[in-house]
Amino acid sequence: MPIYKLYKEREGTARRGEDYKEVVIEYMEGLNHMVERDSAFHSTLDDIQFVNKATGDKVVAEAKAYSTGLSPNDFRDELARYFLEYINQPLPHRFDFYIFTETLSNEQLWKALFDRDVTDNQKLVDFYEKLKDSVNDEVVDRLDDTDVEEFQDFAIDTHVFVGTYDDLGQQAHQLEKTERFQYEPYLHAYEPVSEETDYATNLFQVTRYPETLYIIETTEEAESARVYNYNNEAFPIRLHKRKLYSLVHPDHLPGSTRHYIHEDRFETREFEEFLRTRAQEKHENIVRSLLRGIFTLVARDNDCLIDREKGTTVYPELDRRQHGTERKLGRSWVAKELDTYSNVIHRGVKVRVRRYAGEYYYVLLPTQVFTSDGRLPVTGEHKSRLQNDFSPNRFPGQNSKYDHQLRVWEELLMSDQTQLDRFMGEWIPVVKELEVTRVDSISLDVRPPKDGDERDELIESAPDLENTGGFEQ
Repeated sequence: MPIYKLYKEREGTARRGEDYKEVVIEYMEGLNHMVERDSAFHSTLDDIQFVNKATGDKVVAEAKAYSTGLSPNDFRDELARYFLEYINQPLPHRFDFYIFTETLSNEQLWKALFDRDVTDNQKLVDFYEKLKDSVNDEVVDRLDDTDVEEFQDFAIDTHVFVGTYDDLGQQAHQLEKTERFQYEPYLHAYEPVSEETDYATNLFQVTRYPETLYIIETTEEAESARVYNYNNEAFPIRLHKRKLYSLVHPDHLPGSTRHYIHEDRFETREFEEFLRTRAQEKHENIVRSLLRGIFTLVARDNDCLIDREKGTTVYPELDRRQHGTERKLGRSWVAKELDTYSNVIHRGVKVRVRRYAGEYYYVLLPTQVFTSDGRLPVTGEHKSRLQNDFSPNRFPGQNSKYDHQLRVWEELLMSDQTQLDRFMGEWIPVVKELEVTRVDSISLDVRPPKDGDERDELIESAPDLENTGGFEQ
């Protein structure tokens, strides 16, 4: 296992765990991985499961935003459980395990255990034996059925990435810009069909930006975990190098945030000038966070909930006192009780912010969220069972259904019928200043194959790429 240090110089402030996971996802997407499952192996674990688009290889990642340093001894319980999941997989389908953390504590032990260049076998054996002291009896019984050679295999497939939120964000931006690891089978394995085709999109272009950016000095006690508490996490704010970047005037921020800022010590910038400055790459993560914050603010005040465990997912709340067993928008349901389980299913979206050709876009990815009571997400094995039973892939016509879901969200959050005036009034003008237009379709001169037969014909007629691993060189 190599230990990858993703920073040039140690900077930054500890980020809240949800923010850190979100930037880990962006970084992995830059490495040509996509989130495969949004559920944990076990309710005690907090993993993110990825698949490589080109190879299909599995990666399980754990994001630990520990500004004080993560030690292997602090992580023994989780390592034991991931190790058991690893050896439980058939040999051809075992995963690589990625650990992301801001800083390491006891770095020599990390290297002794996992760095293949300096591995100390005796320390690895000792650590393996100590795993049993950190877990409950059920896990100990399962560990008794393993051997240290299997743990050595797990160690080889474990990789540690050290970098702050900002470090990962900068790396993710560079990967996205260079497209170094991007794999598109229709462009590399064989040529697409030359035929003009219109495609529906899930893009919403920002056509008018908020006017004012406030850069506010914070107190010495300011920490992300405190600034981004339950009341504030939906707001368009971003803490960066002891400055709070906000699209909301300091006087109108939540009280718990104002506690950690100097309300009378701030400067203002034109937001659009800020995002288009020559130092654009430096500001990229700040701009994305702020624009995403406007979306979540609007969503929250339209009776939606925000889950930031693995990226930013927004879903409509089901208040049984107000909606009964089903919440509708027009004729479409957006949340309803299940018939076969005592749970609620919600039509949500994962929210990304991306920059293309100098302009910013919201990218909305339709998803399903399952809750126990209309608010609280289900976790663990029960969540996996619900995802399997209600997987959209089991039913045909998903493209049209996804398009319909996007139009529902457009109506819910971006039309004149929203509830914003009731909540916002004139105190938070940023919501009214932002204008967004859906990109209904784009026209390309190429298209993918219509079916498997046409795809096979294209592959057979393509140049032999076998010796290049499927990539043109």
